[in-house]
Parts: sequence; structure tokens; C-alpha cells
Amino acid sequence: MGILTNTVGSYPTHIIGEDSKAKMSVQDLMAGKDPFIASIEAAVVDQLRAGVDLISDGQVRADMISAFAAGIPGMKSENGRSYITGKITRPLRSITAKDLTLARQYAGEGAKIKGIITGPVTLAASSSLSHGAPYRSRFDRLLLSDLAKALHFEADQLCRAGAYALQIDEPVLYNVGVENMLGYIDTAVENVEIPVKLHPHVASFKEFEQLLKLKNVDYIGVEAAKYPVLLEKLTGAAFEGCEKSVALGVIDTDSPEVESIETVKKRIERGIEVFGDDMWVNPDCGLRLQTREVAFQKLKVLVDAASQVKLELSQF
Repeated sequence: MGILTNTVGSYPTHIIGEDSKAKMSVQDLMAGKDPFIASIEAAVVDQLRAGVDLISDGQVRADMISAFAAGIPGMKSENGRSYITGKITRPLRSITAKDLTLARQYAGEGAKIKGIITGPVTLAASSSLSHGAPYRSRFDRLLLSDLAKALHFEADQLCRAGAYALQIDEPVLYNVGVENMLGYIDTAVENVEIPVKLHPHVASFKEFEQLLKLKNVDYIGVEAAKYPVLLEKLTGAAFEGCEKSVALGVIDTDSPEVESIETVKKRIERGIEVFGDDMWVNPDCGLRLQTREVAFQKLKVLVDAASQVKLELSQF
């Protein structure tokens, strides 16, 4: 596939929707008027302007945990916290396919859109267990299995909605024994026939080789901008024979400083030295916490640096 630029997901245009919602009347909201449509359009437009190959809908409605907790039966989201309240079952309808469809509409024919789901381990670990819920703990095998099945429904719906690729977010893997969690992640994306990327947290890499055992994941995220030491610890040899590639983080999403093209180019080149040139390149994480202008400039630098690297590679 070669080098493909993409976002991790969240983009700071959520503020547009939040401001719009605050100004809407109760009648407008009850009538189903959607204040976040403009947020999705703005996120898509910015990514297209920057030249990103594989874009997202911007994850503009809420943080990823709250969004999925609000849509899965047996869970609820309240005041920014998520709860497991009963037996987890399959959602009655897709949680995010509508936004992916809107993103495809704004991006135009031929654009590549990525669907994004929260992983079962992160969703369980980030939620509180309410009294009366039929699970013994947040890491009850039955709970993780039920969440994986519920999320598999969402993954299937995103494929049906036309997603070019799928990302599964599991930033809490570093808190648990990774080896015991692989089956739940695989279940969530089982039989997905489009490329699947796992977005873990950097600290997960103390058990990195365990992640390579995932059966249904094609790309594994490496946050190399904030943690360049990962490119010293990880080796391309670990990938031999496992049919996995890297989604390399080359933009620091914690800092408002916009890196130079040369800095990002060197990060990509170092990634190629380690893993080869069949990779995705992206920011380390979502850009939601930056201003819209900073987020856009970071994406533009990402694309420009990747374009220069691809041009140089084509000359050999």
C-alpha cells in the first residue's frame, strides 16, 4: 500500500457543534435538528484541505467512551462518566455510521473514510460497575465478551456504511495483561474485510510482541513523535511473518508547537529504516485538545513531509 497519511480520529471542530447546541431551542432539539453536522463538515473540509489520504468524521459529538456508552444497551453516560448498568447487548442501531455517512457526503466521491470504534477493554476499564449489573468486575470475562460482541455489530455497520478502513482504540492496554485481552479485540473486528488499525497507548509496548499476535488487526499504532525511543526499542524483525504493518505517529498531539516539515520528514524516514515503507503515518493521537488552526497546520506539515518522502522514494 505504501505510505498513507491519516488522522487518528478526534478533531477540534466539536466546539462548533457545542456552541450551536447551546443556542438551539428545546423545540429544535426535540425536532431532531443536529447541531453537530457543521462540526463534521468542518473537520472533513480541513482534512481535505490539508491533503490527508484517509480521513475521519472528527469524532465531534463526545469523547469516545461517552459516545459508545450512550449507545450500547446495558450502559449509560452521565455527566462525563460511563456506567455498566445491566446486561450488555447489541446496539439497536449504529452509533457512528450516520456520522461516517455524512463525512463521505462532504468528502465527495472517491474519498477514503475511516470508521472508528472504542475497544472492549478500554470501554470496560473506563466505566464504573453499577449495583445490580450482572458482572463480577470490570474485567469479568463475560463482560468483555459481551462488549466485544456489541462492538462487532458497530464494526459491521461501519463496513456497510462504506468505511475504507477501521480503527479500534485501546489506550488502556498498558493497565492490563495484554495477552489475556487479545481475543476480545479480535472478536470486535472479526470478519472485517477492510484494513484494521489498532490504536494502543505507548506504554502498551512493554508487551508489544503480544500485540503482534492479534489475528484480525493489520496495522498497529506506534506513538513515535512523543516517544522516539520506541524506534530504538522496536524492530522490523518483530513483524516478520506476522503480516502486520505500522501506523507511525509522527506529530506530537500534546504540544501546540507546529513541527517543521524537516522534523516530521526525519521521523518518517527513521520509521522506514525500522519498519519499511509500507506504513500509515499519522499524528500520535487525536487532535481534539489543540486549537483548530494548530490542528490544521499539524496535518498540513504531516502531508507535506510524507509527500517529500514519497517523492524521494519514487526516484530510486
